[in-house]
Amino acid sequence: MKKPALSFVFAALAWGLIPLGSASAQDAVLAEMYGRGVHAYYSGRYSDATQYLSTAIDNGIEDPRAYYFRGIVANAEGRTYDAEADWQMGAELEATGRTNTAIGRSLSRFQGMGRIKLEEIRQRARLNALANARARSEQRYGELGVTPPGTTPPTAAAPAARAPAITPPPIPPDTENPFADDLAEGQPNVAADDALEGAMDDPFGGEAAPATPAPAGPDPFGGDAGDADPFGGAADPFGGDSGDADPFGAAGGNPFGGN
Repeated sequence: MKKPALSFVFAALAWGLIPLGSASAQDAVLAEMYGRGVHAYYSGRYSDATQYLSTAIDNGIEDPRAYYFRGIVANAEGRTYDAEADWQMGAELEATGRTNTAIGRSLSRFQGMGRIKLEEIRQRARLNALANARARSEQRYGELGVTPPGTTPPTAAAPAARAPAITPPPIPPDTENPFADDLAEGQPNVAADDALEGAMDDPFGGEAAPATPAPAGPDPFGGDAGDADPFGGAADPFGGDSGDADPFGAAGGNPFGGN
């Protein structure tokens, strides 16, 4: 009896023939459609699973698992684009926090690369939801002119400290400054532009130094400067005049004999 009744409800919901009165009654029927879709998927009846899950989604179910499992069915059939689209819808619905269901436990049997992709989509949706909630909160606080809690109000940046001025050393007094005369005139006193000027001149050139006068007194060699040979005059120590015969030619004859 239960199966024909549920089949009738399913058909009526699919064609929009039964307007549900209370929200609780509608939620109960939609939850039943979701459960049937999951059971059909695990039984390998992908077409029935897609039909059950689509009926629950089209009638406003707010359980993100309905989108997740319809995407799982599409992934099993090789419809990757449809699978990721359903996972994105379910992740956005989950990120709003409208439901409090054990989603991770419901998806525990779904593994592999498809599960990795599904978890990436779920995590990205949660981060986006947190960023959007923060932006809305800051906007509301800004409209009220109130600083959001946990934040420090901005303060004006302190001016950068200026470096201390450098004081030049004091100028020594004139008595201690060897360049005082040049500084007094405003320009340094340059002796010559050419530092090598005169370097090649003969240090011994120019006028000769005056001669030192000879000491007065008699000539140590005797006589005047114009006299005869200082060795002349006296007799030749070897005897005879300078023009005489050989000094060895004495009257006694040659000492070695002969004439």
